Amino acid sequence: MADITPNLLARDARFGPLARLSERLGDIDPGGLLVYLVDEVKPDLLPLLAEQFHIDGDEGWRLTQTERQRRDLIKQSIELHRHKGTPWALREVFRILGVTVELEEWWQRRPPAAPYTFELTAWANDNLLPGQALLSPELYRRLRRMVELAKPARSTYRFKLGARFNGRLGLASAAQARALIRRRAEAAPMRLASQQPLTLSSAAQIYGVVHLSMEALL
Repeated sequence: MADITPNLLARDARFGPLARLSERLGDIDPGGLLVYLVDEVKPDLLPLLAEQFHIDGDEGWRLTQTERQRRDLIKQSIELHRHKGTPWALREVFRILGVTVELEEWWQRRPPAAPYTFELTAWANDNLLPGQALLSPELYRRLRRMVELAKPARSTYRFKLGARFNGRLGLASAAQARALIRRRAEAAPMRLASQQPLTLSSAAQIYGVVHLSMEALL
């Protein structure tokens, strides 16, 4: 890096040390200093930013799978906190995680439901917890905790978790659904939402898996 000390000062013996220090500025990596350039900051600094902006833990960080998701969550953190308790905040944090949601507030139902209630259905298109089933009690617990942190404090809600497949879905003609009762959660068959026609095959040839939804009423 060129010497940035003005020539007038560089010729003055009193400013010689300053001139020599300016020559060393080119050896400094600014990446560790410009931490608020979220798209450029080093990946190992992202958890520190998540803690600073209070989006670590169950506020979304634990369910991020990619570096891109982590950076997007940090960049949106201020807006998420600013609009906390609104439908936008609920939808946005799920969007960053790649989870599609359907939100219906009490006044949108016919007839209207109890005031300050809402129903939220989350469609897990990807496995958010590697090493576990696509739909698991742990995923349900974490997503519900995230809803608790983002929803209006006065609201109660019904939460459903399901799986949605965008491609062609094959379903065996012979299937058996079993109800699984858990504390404060109930697993029950949910209609699979597919954007493509549903193909039925014989019982001996299974092309898809029927996943169960988990539902809780708080």
